[in-house]
Amino acid sequence: MKRTTTVIALSLATLLLAACSSPPVEHLYRLDYPLASASQAEAQYELVIATVKLPEAVNRPQLVIQKSATESIISDEQRWIAPLDEQLTLSLIAHLRQQLPDAWLSSDTGISAGIAASPDNKLPRYQVRVQIDQLLIHSGEQLTLEASWVILDHNRKLLRREHKAFTSRLNGPAYDAIAPAMSEAARQLAEQVGVSVSAAQTTRKTM
Repeated sequence: MKRTTTVIALSLATLLLAACSSPPVEHLYRLDYPLASASQAEAQYELVIATVKLPEAVNRPQLVIQKSATESIISDEQRWIAPLDEQLTLSLIAHLRQQLPDAWLSSDTGISAGIAASPDNKLPRYQVRVQIDQLLIHSGEQLTLEASWVILDHNRKLLRREHKAFTSRLNGPAYDAIAPAMSEAARQLAEQVGVSVSAAQTTRKTM
């Protein structure tokens, strides 16, 4: 009996050591945005998403959660699958491509960046620069994305300047509720940027 008890104790100790030595499981999250459609209208102008900048506090692989107004929580096991500024750029392009079908969308690092800047390009060209001023994620409550953006013409002349805050509810306290909420906030941002681009075009035509 004593030998059996010893074997069980050793087995439990081995299992506990194995559990402690097992590396934590990483959970990776991405933003959800629409895929490009097969058909695209002939481009009437070029729209370049030049920059999307985030505060250093949240521009990191890990998800940053607000515990209070002055304290944040960072979990090494809960990460964005790609840099958040890169994902936001792709999300903006995807949503604006649907909202502005007569625009040719690209980023400064995209495949058409060189073509857009060439002298042979006769299309009117606009540039969008986005600054994320705040990104606050309150677990189980809501996500707030505060952003400023400008619309510039091909000579980098300011046509439009905007600032707005977007909120999205989190569907539960779990980490996996954050990416959908962030995706919705990015969609709202893209919608307002699209409105600004249309207004900038009108301003440019009347100048």
